[in-house]
Amino acid sequence: MLKRRIGTAVAASALGGVAAVSDVEAALFALWLATLAAVSWCDLRTRRIPTGIVNPATVIGAAALGATAWRVGTGARLGAAAATAAAAYAAFALLHALNPGGLGYGDVRLSGLLGLFLGWLGPAAMPAGTLLGAAGAALAALVMLLSRRDRRSTLPFGPFLAAGAATVALLHSAAPLGFG
Repeated sequence: MLKRRIGTAVAASALGGVAAVSDVEAALFALWLATLAAVSWCDLRTRRIPTGIVNPATVIGAAALGATAWRVGTGARLGAAAATAAAAYAAFALLHALNPGGLGYGDVRLSGLLGLFLGWLGPAAMPAGTLLGAAGAALAALVMLLSRRDRRSTLPFGPFLAAGAATVALLHSAAPLGFG
């Protein structure tokens, strides 16, 4: 398994040396969006965010973004991405520690992946994505309450986080796939 992960990271780094940077960024963000869709689907079905998807995606994404930053000489962007990922992970880990029943550890791991890619766009993108995701979850919870569903019903937070992050990434002015 580790050999396959390393091989994928090397392949992604090699891709960074062959294609134009904007093409590589677009491909990375497209894969990130596909990963978010897969994670959301799993969370909706099982109420679990699969570590086997999130952890490799974070490592491969960091390696690929690192190779892109090295090739272009944009270390500051990589630094912002790493710092945003670390800050998001720490903030979500604290929230999990304060209320483990309200926020699962899969959401904590997912926050690192979201922070990595949103931080690449700029540090303000992560709070915007989180706020948008939380607003979507709050709206869904309100609809559940108004429809008189059982108060013990759970609502997976991962899909809302992913949707908020994807929306910000697509609308951000620096996004390679964006409309901004």
